[in-house]
Amino acid sequence: MIDSILQKMIEDIEALSRLIGRRVRYLGEEYEVCDLLPEEGLIILSADFSSDVQEDSYGRPNRLVPKRHSLKFRDVEGHPTAIWEDIAFLDGPLLNL
Repeated sequence: MIDSILQKMIEDIEALSRLIGRRVRYLGEEYEVCDLLPEEGLIILSADFSSDVQEDSYGRPNRLVPKRHSLKFRDVEGHPTAIWEDIAFLDGPLLNL
């Protein structure tokens, strides 16, 4: 049942957009879903706990930005990828969407 709910969600851009702002645990660390790129099949997670150094266009260290992950949420055939097994929604399951 979860697989069919997940499949319906990744096919519905409006349902996916409701994930933005939700807190998740990914690989043991807390993140927030901060963006969604449906054309590329990417979900963007941003962390509060850690920062990365962002380089300028010349490759020089420029500023600190929140640690981010860009994760493929669907494969080329439109099926959910394995990242959904590594993500736990901290404010409740996907059934609440």
